[in-house]
Order: sequence, then C-alpha cells, then structure tokens
Amino acid sequence: MNIQVLRVSGASNIYSVSEAIIEYALKGYIVHIDCIGIKASYMTVKALIKATEFLVSEGYRFNLRPYYIKVDVSTCEHDTTAKTAIRWTLFAKGK
Repeated sequence: MNIQVLRVSGASNIYSVSEAIIEYALKGYIVHIDCIGIKASYMTVKALIKATEFLVSEGYRFNLRPYYIKVDVSTCEHDTTAKTAIRWTLFAKGK
C-alpha cells in the first residue's frame, strides 16, 4: 500500500489540496494530510470536505481519522524545533 503525505499551510489553495487528496485517494494511496496552526487546520478541513463530497458522490467509501503527531520544523538555518501537528489519514475504498 502506497502512502502520500501532504502538508497544508494557512496559505494553501483549498482546491489544489482537495484535488491532490482526490487524485491520490483514487489511485489507492493512503493519504496523510498534515497541518500546524489554526489557519492551516481550517484550510485542511475545507479541503477534506470538498474531497470527501466528491468521493461520496462517486460512490466511494472511505475511512478518515485525525490524530496528533510530532514533527520537526526548521526555524533558522540549521535549527529544528519539535511541534505538534494534526494529521488526517484518509483511505478510500473503491465502488
């Protein structure tokens, strides 16, 4: 089973993110969507709503689960900081 990780920021385009989610879900990938912060979380939820509406209209069944993960984020030059991100995992099952 292939896995694809998408990272969403507060400036991400909702339509592009939802299209990427749909593209990978239809190919049978497990899709992880990561976001850090309020605005990025809001963009992620909006993209997931669009993607899941499409999947439902096409007759797909899917599992969707949010949980917390720790990620390393680059701060300056070579410094990294551990932050908590929300990861949504989506797995679509064919018609």
